[in-house]
Amino acid sequence: MSDAGEDRGEGRAESADPTESRGPGPAGDGPPSPPGLPVVGHTHRYARDPFAFVDWATDRAGDCLLARVLGEGDLCVLAHPDHVERALVTDRDAFAKGEVFTVAFGQNLLSVEGDQWERQHDAVREFFYPGKVRGYAEEMAALTERRVDRWADGDRVSLHDELRALALENLFATLFDRRLDLDGDEEIRRAASDLNLWFKPTSWALPEWVPTPARRRFARARETLDAEARRLLAEREAAVAADDESVGEDLLSTLVALRERGDAELSDAEIADQVAGFIFAGHDTTALAMTYALHLLGTHPEARERFHAELDDVLGTGPDADRPSFDDLRDLDVTERVFLETLRLYPPVHTIPRVTARDVSVDGYRVPEGTTTHLSVVSIHRDERFYDDPGAFRPSRWRDADPQSKGYAFVPFGAGPRDCIGRRFAALEARLALATIGRRYRLEPLADLELDPQMTTQPADGVPARVAER
Repeated sequence: MSDAGEDRGEGRAESADPTESRGPGPAGDGPPSPPGLPVVGHTHRYARDPFAFVDWATDRAGDCLLARVLGEGDLCVLAHPDHVERALVTDRDAFAKGEVFTVAFGQNLLSVEGDQWERQHDAVREFFYPGKVRGYAEEMAALTERRVDRWADGDRVSLHDELRALALENLFATLFDRRLDLDGDEEIRRAASDLNLWFKPTSWALPEWVPTPARRRFARARETLDAEARRLLAEREAAVAADDESVGEDLLSTLVALRERGDAELSDAEIADQVAGFIFAGHDTTALAMTYALHLLGTHPEARERFHAELDDVLGTGPDADRPSFDDLRDLDVTERVFLETLRLYPPVHTIPRVTARDVSVDGYRVPEGTTTHLSVVSIHRDERFYDDPGAFRPSRWRDADPQSKGYAFVPFGAGPRDCIGRRFAALEARLALATIGRRYRLEPLADLELDPQMTTQPADGVPARVAER
């Protein structure tokens, strides 16, 4: 049986040599631009549907192109694995993070660079070592059960809302030692959701000081999460100062203890800003992967049957079925393939933004210093030069391949020294959640999937589905 399903996007024409990018240009000239409108350039098309725009633009201008977007100016789009390797690995000093993340999220690991990034990375990395991440598995599975225990046969649920809530609960419980109330903590939940609004496309064409409704909601979200972070930080500082034995091993307690021992030079602002940074980078992205995986399984019966059969075989069936554990994951090969294929087709971070730190030459084109540059992850993931039938959901394509074999043609977590520090955390959480939900329920989508890409691959609605007990 094949896992092949309906086509969910058209790949571009196959190149004779998949290792080469298209269309090297004459030395010294800027990248080509697809046709645009006077004054506004490509703003309307880009803001309306970034995915469709990049497909349309690369078809006409190649892997390295210039889009003209109000508020951004000349936006360089790069759409080849070689570009990813260069910008994130071999020539990363020429492609800086830019100020957008610092303005939005302060001094956290996501936004800082240089020595400050080194200090923060050294302080937090132990929380994402394989052995440490393994210890989160039991709590993650228990929190998933706690949430889905509320579901009943025939219920209509929003997959995105439910899984976003679950991912936030997992993040707070494991990293911040704070169990969110299943029916409460609404202010924190709303604030976590609104962090994405800083990057809403309808605000891109306006200066940063213009108070759009999206930006006002974002500002309130930052204030809410900053207040919660400061509260948690004050608790940890008081406990550490009193040598309280109840001090846990959560992220904030460890950072405070490291600072008090002189092992880390971290300010209160840096420690508190980690909360907003990890919430933005680490909860909705994982929720999106889980949401799209369950939706895709719901629309591809053959893949779903294979998924459920594996869960029954490994975990058992009926009321005596086991709760998935870390050790079970090694036997859940289909679940792993479903997760990887979802990341390929709907990467939660669909573009990686950078700003050129100096003039650079890309494919023979000159990209000036200060140019906003987007590495189009989704374009690479859906390119026929690197994947057969790239628009189809086919978990079986990962039976004889793995992420490493795809190199820089598979980068859902970025690449290089600054790849996603929480990639193991996210993979563990997503696979455990899929297994926990799948052993009990079948989710039946109630609408076609529509996207509203922002900085992350947001759905246009809540992704409604009907719950069916297995």
